[in-house]
Amino acid sequence: MLIALTCRLSAQQQTADIGLFIGGGIPITDYDKTYLGQSLNLEYGVYYRYNYNSRFSLRINGVYGSIGASGELAGYPSPQQFKKKVIDLDAMIEINYLDFLIGVPAMKFSPFVFTGIGLAIFPDKDNAMKITPNIPIGIGAKYAFSKYFSVGAEASLHKLMNDDLDNLDNPYQKDGLIKVNDIAHNNDWISYFGLTLTYKFYSGKKACPAYNTIN
Repeated sequence: MLIALTCRLSAQQQTADIGLFIGGGIPITDYDKTYLGQSLNLEYGVYYRYNYNSRFSLRINGVYGSIGASGELAGYPSPQQFKKKVIDLDAMIEINYLDFLIGVPAMKFSPFVFTGIGLAIFPDKDNAMKITPNIPIGIGAKYAFSKYFSVGAEASLHKLMNDDLDNLDNPYQKDGLIKVNDIAHNNDWISYFGLTLTYKFYSGKKACPAYNTIN
């Protein structure tokens, strides 16, 4: 089975895309209650995607915008709030549920999932620049409406590896309690969701003639 799969993948067309993302971002923080209407901010992004075949792609992703929230936290003056500029850079594997290649009529739609590793860059409460790893995981769907273009919608969660995004360093810590701001227990995440526009700029080598009959 492995040999057969390898042969099939090597015969498939490899392509490359560039794209734009526009959407919103909401943080998930230490707050007991977050006011969603006051915590949604506009986000912009660009990405490069190399498609090894119709199912698997490598994606380099960058998102920039303001991340902030307003909410309540027990024992603190209400409302609590923060807002800061965040740069998110990710390297991810994208997996299509259906065969998908821009420009191939039989492969114009597919849901997909993605995950990988990234870096989030933002200032802390003292305006010192912080760089922390994050783990993105997301879902989406895309549709190719022409030979070179596709549109899509996606949503993702990014788990940050420190607790500095909301300017609250372990607010629940008391004598005898386990710390909650270490890598395993920190409470800061970022949620992104929005629309994409993708352009296929590299068509690769000519696909195997038998490929379309297989699919």
